[in-house]
Amino acid sequence: MHENAKLIDIVGVIDRSRINGFHYLIFALCALVALMDGYDSVIIGITAPSIANTLGLDIKTFGPVFSAAQFGFMAGALFAGPIADRWGRKGTLVVSALIFGGFTLLTISSSTFSELVVYRFVTGLGLGGAATCFVSLSSEYAPKRVRGTVVAILWTLVPAGNVVGGILASFIIPKMGWTSVYIVGGVLPILFGLLILALVPESVSFLVGRNAPDSQIGKILARLSPGTNTEAARFVTSEEKISGVPFTHLFNSKYLASTLCIWVAFFSTWLILITTLAWTAPLVQQAGLSVSEASLIIACNSTGGVLGALIIGRLIDLVDRYLINVGALLLGALAVGAFGMVAASFFGFASLAFAIGFFVGGAASGITALAAISYPTALRSTGVGWAIAVARLGAATGPLVAGAIISGGGGRLDVFGTMAACGVVAAGAIFALRSVDARTPRLVQV
Repeated sequence: MHENAKLIDIVGVIDRSRINGFHYLIFALCALVALMDGYDSVIIGITAPSIANTLGLDIKTFGPVFSAAQFGFMAGALFAGPIADRWGRKGTLVVSALIFGGFTLLTISSSTFSELVVYRFVTGLGLGGAATCFVSLSSEYAPKRVRGTVVAILWTLVPAGNVVGGILASFIIPKMGWTSVYIVGGVLPILFGLLILALVPESVSFLVGRNAPDSQIGKILARLSPGTNTEAARFVTSEEKISGVPFTHLFNSKYLASTLCIWVAFFSTWLILITTLAWTAPLVQQAGLSVSEASLIIACNSTGGVLGALIIGRLIDLVDRYLINVGALLLGALAVGAFGMVAASFFGFASLAFAIGFFVGGAASGITALAAISYPTALRSTGVGWAIAVARLGAATGPLVAGAIISGGGGRLDVFGTMAACGVVAAGAIFALRSVDARTPRLVQV
């Protein structure tokens, strides 16, 4: 390349590009992996009694089976992030999809309890790795004006996959047996992974940061932004480059404050979400409601989460992305606190469950987008992956804390009062992140 070659900032090209079929292809394939991520996460709970019966096991011993995928997910998110930042998002996403698809299929062949636990753990590794990479890859191809919306929609598809898994299982298990849901959950992620391998290029921002050939980058730009003149061009990025081991940079003086704020928000938000899902049904039944009413209240919570993610995800692209999340978390904290104090009535519980899902669930998607935005390309997969792992730790901690409160004589007010306090903590962390990012010019505000 000649020294006088024109310089093209890849970040600017991405932000100015109009959404076209190439964008939709990338987003759609990432979305399908996200959907299957949620699907594969839920089917073990649905099929556990059938598996226990097939293997001659007591369902009461299935605690480690349920936990194995969660611990695997945490490990996958922790390790996949640095791998993706070092060797690429596309390859890591493909491998992750093949892993969780392949080991979902292997679950059918389990003949012992130990094999089942191992297969679920490795499945979780793939699930965590995929969740990290579809966020990074999609956010790096999304223009600034829709980046938060894209990430929020993708993240919404994970719980949507839970719904798909439940509905599909109700139809095909009675006709084809419990193994059928694992065949679907194994074959489709493998297929989607292979389609990504064949049709989706590596993140162009990652390629520029890794000094890939300009000809390779130019071909991608021709599809990303048709009409951009890439002849005799040299591609650069305005984002900071990172050297060495990516995850160590999360803890240096440049990134430590932002990382801690993001982690506190992720931990507290997912603690509220999962504790609400785990303990709402037993606590409202204890208050005198029926099992069917409790189930509908949970459904209201999930519906609110999907709608909140879509609406809040769009709003963070239109107004102050930090304050939108702060407001959502504070309103969610009010709804959670009110859930602990409201009189025992179906309408009251259902309305507040919807509000909790809308505001806290919406904020969960919003802060995922915020994490993707707050880190530069060279650190994005690591930052998002470790934040997701911390979120899973919060998800595992919350139900245990609630159980300890109840075992100690506490009731609904004590449990949901504690969750409300966590919502305020999460809001404070995001507000602090806003201040940190505003005075730290090394973060690329895209």
